[in-house]
Amino acid sequence: MTMRPVLAFVLALCPAVILGGCLAVGPDYHPPSLEAPDRFAQTANQGPGQGHEALGLAAAAWWQSFDDPILNELVTRAMAANLDLAQARARVRQARAEAAIARAALFPTVNVTGSSTTSANGLLDAGTGTSSAGGSTGGSGSSGSTGTGSTSVGTDNAGATTTTTTTLFTAGFDATWEIDIFGGKRREREAAQATLEADIWDLEATRLTLLAEVAENYMELRAAQEQLDIARRNLKSQEETVEVTRERFRLGLTSQLDVAQAEGQAASTAADPPRLTATVSQSIHRLGVLTGQPPESLIALLAPPRPQPSLTGVSASGLPAELLSRRPDLRRAERELAAASAGIGAAVADLYPKFDLTAGLGLQGVSPSNIAGFSTWYWSVVPGVSWPLFDMGKARAGVDKKKALFDETLAAYRQAFHTALEDVENALASYYAESERRQRLAASVAAYEQARRLAEIRYGKGLTTFLDVLVIDAALYAAQTDLSQSEAALRVSLVSLYKALGGGWKAASGSG
Repeated sequence: MTMRPVLAFVLALCPAVILGGCLAVGPDYHPPSLEAPDRFAQTANQGPGQGHEALGLAAAAWWQSFDDPILNELVTRAMAANLDLAQARARVRQARAEAAIARAALFPTVNVTGSSTTSANGLLDAGTGTSSAGGSTGGSGSSGSTGTGSTSVGTDNAGATTTTTTTLFTAGFDATWEIDIFGGKRREREAAQATLEADIWDLEATRLTLLAEVAENYMELRAAQEQLDIARRNLKSQEETVEVTRERFRLGLTSQLDVAQAEGQAASTAADPPRLTATVSQSIHRLGVLTGQPPESLIALLAPPRPQPSLTGVSASGLPAELLSRRPDLRRAERELAAASAGIGAAVADLYPKFDLTAGLGLQGVSPSNIAGFSTWYWSVVPGVSWPLFDMGKARAGVDKKKALFDETLAAYRQAFHTALEDVENALASYYAESERRQRLAASVAAYEQARRLAEIRYGKGLTTFLDVLVIDAALYAAQTDLSQSEAALRVSLVSLYKALGGGWKAASGSG
């Protein structure tokens, strides 16, 4: 065999290889444009001069705005040890490896090869009674060889066989390369890279969700502890009222009805601490798991009550809707769309021929010393092409499937964008409404505290009934509890707003 036909084929293939560096079938991806409002609808009702500070864009540690060192410590622990985050990091490593595999497919694969092959050939002497091979002579049953690495065995019996055994040693390299003329491999690399980027954004989304969940559970914990304290203080006051009422009844200054009413109210209030204690325990357990630890691991840190974290007033007025592009879930959805687009190109490439080259180069000899001396060498080049002539429409169905997947992913991306807008609008609505509700409840608590003092004075003078005192007591307890719940809800709504906007901003200092 001469090299001329092989060289002719390779030279003919070179232009296609060069063109293949620029050609990639299938659609080129361009991010879709989505219409976004100029401002959030909930900000339209928030005029100037309402005591709110405007938001400034910044990639800040927003949880630090609550000025709570324990919350900061919990966030640090969660970022270091949360197991959902560990899983997301592992998925990124997997995707990075897949991207490396896709990149490697563009290049030849080169292997080091080596072998030792032993073969035997037999020659039948039908009538002379003698046989010879490799320089040996028959008749004695002895063996000989004509060269290194070969032996001959013969006999002097008529019809005997002569067997020649040869060992051949080879060592060299072989390479295979699928030439990516139509860009299928490059589209696969493009898809793998987009998938890697999607997983990186998924890691960021997991991190943001974790931050919000830690903050929300911490707010709920401190609110439950505060409400537990309110319940215990009211219960203590009501139990004292029961004792006073019993003494007044013993002295004939009040009725048995007043005693029964006081006892009933105290018993009703006494039912709240067990429920609130369970809520406190559940919040502590949840925070333990969120920080990657056993549920009971944070009891010593979190069981001592602390006030609810400080609150900074904010307003989303002036924030452009484009800030939503900071949301990692939207960035992930966009990268998934890019991967789906590249998948179409990879499927389209399957409609075209595939070209490959297999080449080998090495040394061979009948002993290792022959190889070391470069006495004999070999080479081979095997070009190949394959193109399915008939597959019952399998390749075209694969293209249709990838196009349908792209349409599904595009719809999911648009849906995610609308959901993101909804999240922001809902968070703003909740924050503004809860801000007003908290103000009303604070005024309610102040009014009921004044009414409680006046009722005690009037009851002591016999100017009102004991039932009036109990009614005001119950109303005050309910208002205090509602105010505590509102304080927590306001903080949780602020956390939700941070999360809805992607967490990439901070509130200017000020009070709301």
